[in-house]
Amino acid sequence: MPAITDWESDFTAAVAGLQSKGPAPLLRRINIDRPDHDLVAADDLQKLLEAHNQQDNHAVRQLALALADWDFEDKPAWDAPASPTDPRTQQRRQRAYELLQLPAEATARLDEIAPVATMRTTVISTMWEPWYTEKRRDQWALYWPDYRDYLLDKQGWPAESVAALDQATTNVVQRISDPTSDHQYQSKGLVVGYVQSGKTANFTGVIAKAIDAGYRLVIVMTGTIELLRSQTQRRLDRELVGRENLTRSLVDGEAAAEFDYATDEDWLADAFIRHGEHFIAKGFPGIERLTLLNDDYKRLKQGLTSLKVHLSDPSKPFYDPANLKSADVRLVVVKKNAAVLRKLAQDLKPLKNVLGDIPALIIDDESDLASINTKNPEKSKDRTAINAAITDLLGQLPRAQLIMYTATPFANFFVDPDDAGDIFPKNFIIALDRPPNYMGVQDFHDTSWDSDVAKTDPAASNEAAYIRRVGPPPEADKPEQHAQRETEVRLALDSFVLAGAIKVFREKAGAGSYRHHTMMVHEAVRNDKQSEMADLVRKVWTDNTYGEASSLGRLRTLWETDYRPVCAARADGYPVPETFEQLIELIGEATTRIKQDGDPVLIVNSDAAVQQHQQALDFDRNRVWRILIGGAKLSRGFTVEGLTVSFYTRKALQGDTLMQAGRWFGFRQGYRDLVRLFIRRDPDLDPRRVDLYEAFEGLMRDEVAFRDRLRDYEGFQDDGTPTLEPWQVPPIVSQHLPYLRPAGRSKMFNAVVNTMGDSGKLKDYLGLPPRKDSKAKTANYYSMLPVLAAAKEEKVFTSTRAKPEEPIRQFKAKVGIIAAADFVHILGNLRWHEDFKKVIEPVERFYRQLVEEGRLNDIAVIWPLPTTATLLTLPGLDESPIIGRGRRPDPRIDFSGSDPKHRDALERIAGKATPSPDAVADKLRDPQGRRATLLVSVAADVASAGESKCTPGDLGASPDPGDLAVFLSLAAPATATPHGRSVIEWTVKRSGSAGEATVPTAHK
Repeated sequence: MPAITDWESDFTAAVAGLQSKGPAPLLRRINIDRPDHDLVAADDLQKLLEAHNQQDNHAVRQLALALADWDFEDKPAWDAPASPTDPRTQQRRQRAYELLQLPAEATARLDEIAPVATMRTTVISTMWEPWYTEKRRDQWALYWPDYRDYLLDKQGWPAESVAALDQATTNVVQRISDPTSDHQYQSKGLVVGYVQSGKTANFTGVIAKAIDAGYRLVIVMTGTIELLRSQTQRRLDRELVGRENLTRSLVDGEAAAEFDYATDEDWLADAFIRHGEHFIAKGFPGIERLTLLNDDYKRLKQGLTSLKVHLSDPSKPFYDPANLKSADVRLVVVKKNAAVLRKLAQDLKPLKNVLGDIPALIIDDESDLASINTKNPEKSKDRTAINAAITDLLGQLPRAQLIMYTATPFANFFVDPDDAGDIFPKNFIIALDRPPNYMGVQDFHDTSWDSDVAKTDPAASNEAAYIRRVGPPPEADKPEQHAQRETEVRLALDSFVLAGAIKVFREKAGAGSYRHHTMMVHEAVRNDKQSEMADLVRKVWTDNTYGEASSLGRLRTLWETDYRPVCAARADGYPVPETFEQLIELIGEATTRIKQDGDPVLIVNSDAAVQQHQQALDFDRNRVWRILIGGAKLSRGFTVEGLTVSFYTRKALQGDTLMQAGRWFGFRQGYRDLVRLFIRRDPDLDPRRVDLYEAFEGLMRDEVAFRDRLRDYEGFQDDGTPTLEPWQVPPIVSQHLPYLRPAGRSKMFNAVVNTMGDSGKLKDYLGLPPRKDSKAKTANYYSMLPVLAAAKEEKVFTSTRAKPEEPIRQFKAKVGIIAAADFVHILGNLRWHEDFKKVIEPVERFYRQLVEEGRLNDIAVIWPLPTTATLLTLPGLDESPIIGRGRRPDPRIDFSGSDPKHRDALERIAGKATPSPDAVADKLRDPQGRRATLLVSVAADVASAGESKCTPGDLGASPDPGDLAVFLSLAAPATATPHGRSVIEWTVKRSGSAGEATVPTAHK
């Protein structure tokens, strides 16, 4: 039996040989050159897999990467033609195992250490000219394979994430123009990620592949602050540019004096990427930086030497492969600052005779910030300064490709597509999937919670585990409010210190290193208010006397009531102290780290007095254990490393502003259980109530539903044309999120949704008339009265489970059947919020069409009987359940969504397959597939209640219909659409102008 170390290189070589060809007998290839007396057996492979995982063994890591690549592959030649498997499924993985001829014990272990890759990129695209073939990808490959290996070997990325990044970046690069083509063409696309979810890694991968393909000028536009620009510059220098490029222009002795990374810990630890000493001699391009770590773009000191192009073959244009292959790449990382962008444009102008030959890539990070022209073109032909600078760059670089990145894309969709010089993503929109180990908005909310179950168990409820309620900012003349705020800040600081002590405990147990441990306080945007908050935090910190016996009682209580139960449920295998006594000494160590610079607080804003201290916020150079207080500089794009406790109370009406402020989203490997969010949640009866937790949940539901909607329409139709093109996305946005308007714009899109429908999916339609419109609500009640009255027979259904391991629960409901034609008539008579009509009218036409074509006979009405509901006698009905459900905050126009536990039963009645069996729902199915389902509820919505939250207790014994809201959610039959997919039919405002914008006669 050979020692493991004797055959790992054979193992790695065997996997490398199979990676591009597809799975085949693995042991046979490992042993191909080994002597008969020293063959590797299945037991040897099993021992290697049991002893290692993909993080600590290169050979295992390469096998995991190959498996993930095969998981993602679309219609591979090695799959069984008679019974093909779908990508990202256990069936596909099992097929790979069979071809590798692995024993069951090995496949079980691989499933544990390299689970099936399931990440899925959604692509909405026009047709494109295929050029980025496998041969082309491999021809000049250097920067991408080096970056891929750096992520695997140095950064410890799981194979699934790297394989998903490979697929997503290929989806981008193949849709931009071939840099060697004679034809000049500018592609413009948008990549949509999640807040702090790895968008920088994606565009780094895109840049690497673009350089390998032949792009030789790369401009990266970051946000509007130097902190973010510098952070991005360093990421690219460390993970793309690399040691050889960074040092090849240095003169002897210069490094210590001037080199921007001379004292950098990662540089000294050899943690920057390497491309090999002789890569330029082999004909690969070098990268020359025109910006440095702490220097944004400046007018070039040596004239235009740094931008001039060298022609290896002067008889051919620069974009010819003979010239491109070894030509150096120029990299520019700039803030979105009009003056800086104009300097770059001015340096380009003298080169106008050759600019048309330079393949250029422009990355616009946080593209919905500052890049968009917000001026009304009816009033001015001028553009906003930064938008003008970007369009000027595009005008100077006819071979430039613009790729925009954001986590909040809606503003990008309302850019005028009729303006050829502007930045509408005309060619593609790509939505990235949530990466593994990402802690996003869904992880802080209970998206599929059974409303009959209290949120008290931190093992089951995200809210119970992570969310801590605080009130609004105190008013100046309310001392009791100031005292309350002091109490809230004290609890947040105690949480920060205790979490830090647990991190130190884990370090000493050998479970990782916690270089950063931060707390964020975001209450106001004004610098003076941030200074006031900093003074309060410093005062409370001093009063808390950490390290002294007087503070231990509070921290012990916090451990027993909060951190101990949450850690027990969510530590995910990381060490947890058995007793509080194990933390006492470590609390002192954590406190020492936090106040190592004397002041535990660091203000992060634009005030000149605090700018000099912000070098301490360099997460790459320094170990940061601090409390950060700020506003805009702690939002948009800037990654707050080690963020564990957040204190957030700032009200923001714009959804993108609110979502971008969520710096607590991100990767929290090794301390997910320690994360706490102290967030403003005003009392329900406060007439000026603000609940930021609910606001984030609303945004999350919008985001998830919109991504699902894009996924519904991705791909191609039977005739080969795209199901949906980018210019058709804005009406989808407008239809799905009716409160969003292209504010200040004079052009709306020519495409109009005529009918829209889904088969077997329960959809909420909750854009009801405003609360104060009691007349419209009364009309709706009486229109729906026949539907409500039809639901008479009580039945018990199986509740939807968020996870398969959850116990099976049930819910009661009243059930009835009504004719489809009668319901469509009722639907047409209902009153809606004015902005919701563009949502409901295409749906109404869809259901009317189903009835007219004989594909819909009747509707099963389901009226749940929640245990928490109040029974009241309603006009025309007996005692009926009344629920409390809040209206979503302005500018939204609807209510929070239906209870997720009802979804499976209604979709099952409509003919859709669901995870859990439900015999009652099955009996209600129509064998011919012509029955839809309707979920109804009645909620308190008192017309005189203002903005406060209404409950059934606000109603009298005999409620007025004008104080009620009747909710409805619909699931069409699973047979309602071809292939069971969502369908959409379009009309246009101007015939013959599909795909163009149109100017309405009036606009809001």
